[in-house]
Amino acid sequence: MKRLIEIDALRGLAVLCMIVFHFGVDGNMLHYWAFDTHGWPLVLFMRLGQFLFLGLVGVSVFLSSRGFKAQSVRGLKIFGCGLLVTAGTYLVFPHDYVRFGVLHLIGVSVPLLALFKGRELWALLAAAGFYGVSFVLPAVELSSSWTLPFGLPPEHFSSLDYFPIFPWMAVPLCGLWLASKLYAQRKETALAIFAKVPGSRWLGRHSLAVYLLHQPILYFSLWGLSHWIS
Repeated sequence: MKRLIEIDALRGLAVLCMIVFHFGVDGNMLHYWAFDTHGWPLVLFMRLGQFLFLGLVGVSVFLSSRGFKAQSVRGLKIFGCGLLVTAGTYLVFPHDYVRFGVLHLIGVSVPLLALFKGRELWALLAAAGFYGVSFVLPAVELSSSWTLPFGLPPEHFSSLDYFPIFPWMAVPLCGLWLASKLYAQRKETALAIFAKVPGSRWLGRHSLAVYLLHQPILYFSLWGLSHWIS
């Protein structure tokens, strides 16, 4: 099936948001500049990129012709890429390494989303359930490394990237439901205007590779520059 250019473009813009954010964070960690990661403008910018990136996972599954088995294989591959992120960040940041980040979440969500194809209203109800449960979890005393993926991290937990199933699974599920409204005919919409942003479609088509490579390139480039200057 023909790719919708707006999906690639929007995914590319989401990746671009992450690159800009991580560039700022990396520079802050290496003391190039002061970067308030908790200020509302930055948090809003970051959340928009995250919601867009994860929401498009649901859109992509809706538009895909792959069945549950093929989506499960795809999910395993993405989860495996998440494990590469885990290993890489453990070597560089052993106290804050990524244990269940965005790629882990996408790897789990892809086969689950496939089960909701054709049942998009149920996907929306499930999204409300995943989101609602996250409000109950703080009252649960059980927490360990094994419950971390579900939103119950161990005490003193810290991570560079953390996207637990509750509540974040709600976002791709909402994306699946929204896609059933916008792309029932598999045709482009007014959102295709974003494809005019230079480089957005390329970034979207290579989003996984760019996501895996951009942080090592950014961080070690800035790190090398700081050592060269000093």
